[in-house]
Amino acid sequence: MRIKHIPLVLKIIVFQVVFLVMHYLYDWFPGSVTYLFGTISESIFQHMKVVFFAYILLTVVDYGLTRGHLPSLSRYIYSRLFCAVAMPLLMNIYYFTAAAFVGHLRSILLEILFANIVLLALSTTIIMLEGYFEQSEPSRPLKWVIVILFVLTASEIIIFNYRLPWFDVFAIPPGWE
Repeated sequence: MRIKHIPLVLKIIVFQVVFLVMHYLYDWFPGSVTYLFGTISESIFQHMKVVFFAYILLTVVDYGLTRGHLPSLSRYIYSRLFCAVAMPLLMNIYYFTAAAFVGHLRSILLEILFANIVLLALSTTIIMLEGYFEQSEPSRPLKWVIVILFVLTASEIIIFNYRLPWFDVFAIPPGWE
C-alpha cells in the first residue's frame, strides 16, 4: 500500500512507539543485534543512539509507504540523512533544558515525564525540518557534507556503543583544572 504522505501527528506517534520499542529491545531480547540497536544503559548517549536508529527505521518505512508520490528521491534522501545527523544533537539541546533552567529533577516520575516531552518536541521538530529541507535540492558540495556527516555520525554511534571515548562532555580535561 502506497500513500501520498503520512500526517505529521501520525508520524510523531509512530516515532514515539518505535523509539520506546527500540529502547527496551535489548532488555527484552538480549543479543548482539539488540545490543547495537537497543539501549544497554540509561546514559544520554544510549538514548541518542536509539533516537538515531529509530529515525532511520521510521524513514525506511515512510519511504516504503510514500515512494510512489515523492516529487524528488534526491531531496527526500538528503533531507532524511541530514535530519538523522541532527536528531541526536537536537535531543541534547532539548534534554539539557531541564538541567539549565530547573536543575536536577529529583523524581523518577518527573524524569520519565520530561524525557517523553523531550521526545515529543524532538520528533515534532525533526519531522517539520525534514519537510522543510525536502523543498529544495542541495548542491553537490552540500550533498557530500551531508553524506560525510551521516557516515561519521553512524560510525561514532556504532563505535561508542562498544568502546566509549576517553572524555566526558562536561568534565574538565585532566591538566586544564
